[in-house]
Amino acid sequence: MKKAAFLIIPILVFSIALAFAIDKEQVDTWTALVGEKDLQTKMQKLEAYYNKYGAREDRYSMYMYVYLAQTSYLLQQYEKTIQFGEKALVYKEIDASNKLPLYLYLANAYNLTKQDLDKAFSYAEQIVTLANSLRSTNAGNSAMDINYTAPALRIQVQLLAAKAQDPQKAVSALNKAIEAFKLDNSDKSGNFIVRLSDHLSKNDQIEDAIRGLEALTEEKPNADYHKLLGVWYARIKNNPKAIENFKASYAQKKNAQVAYNLGILLNQNLEIDAAIEYLAEAHLLNDEKYSPEALKLLDHLVFFEKTKGQPQAEQEKLYNEILAAARARLDGAQN
Repeated sequence: MKKAAFLIIPILVFSIALAFAIDKEQVDTWTALVGEKDLQTKMQKLEAYYNKYGAREDRYSMYMYVYLAQTSYLLQQYEKTIQFGEKALVYKEIDASNKLPLYLYLANAYNLTKQDLDKAFSYAEQIVTLANSLRSTNAGNSAMDINYTAPALRIQVQLLAAKAQDPQKAVSALNKAIEAFKLDNSDKSGNFIVRLSDHLSKNDQIEDAIRGLEALTEEKPNADYHKLLGVWYARIKNNPKAIENFKASYAQKKNAQVAYNLGILLNQNLEIDAAIEYLAEAHLLNDEKYSPEALKLLDHLVFFEKTKGQPQAEQEKLYNEILAAARARLDGAQN
């Protein structure tokens, strides 16, 4: 027995030493790959680590899958992103700081590979839900909104917009685009609003189109968008709002078409003096299409409305004064 005991003890000592040697090798391998900056090299090291130690369940396992998902995503290896990202999410102890990017990687990966668009939408929705719960305890987390919530909403916008022939899907896409824009004020989110509003306007959903573009111009006034809003409001016979938006557009950028439209609408409102001012400027802006039309209406309003019955000399004097004043305003706007 004593002899056997003496034999067992050296074996145990050797086994423990070997175990510690393996642990140190694993730790050193892990430390080296975590600090690797080159993505291709990092992915190679991660996969080698996974092949060697992936069957073990230890303190590195969850983070191994997180790193594999992140690195494969950055390398656009989306099949691997899906494989490793979903394995990482199995761990209940994974925290929000890792869940948010993983959800985003998976939503994008499923969307870009077209493997499962329902899963893409679902992972994007999980980002929105998680971010909302975090925001309730940590209000105003703009970094989270910009980096996760808004991109997740844009993924959902893309998926819904692909079915925009369904009016309800188109409106839902617009709503999510507006939500994303309110969070990040980005051109990416804004461009979705523009495209969806245009689509809705062409499908006789003018009120929704207007709502979208107004959400955009509230944050980022834009001459072209205000011009479009003016056109849409005119289509639904809301002349006061059409005039308001055409004026906002014209204040930012002088445009013969906008000035001509203002002339027409103001004349319809019996605001003849204001109509004449815009028509005079439209004429002087020398647009091939709209300036001649503006001149016709200007001549009619001056000679047959405003100065009707007056001597010709008086009429021409006022007409020249109107043009001179319009020219001075345009010159002043350029300086």
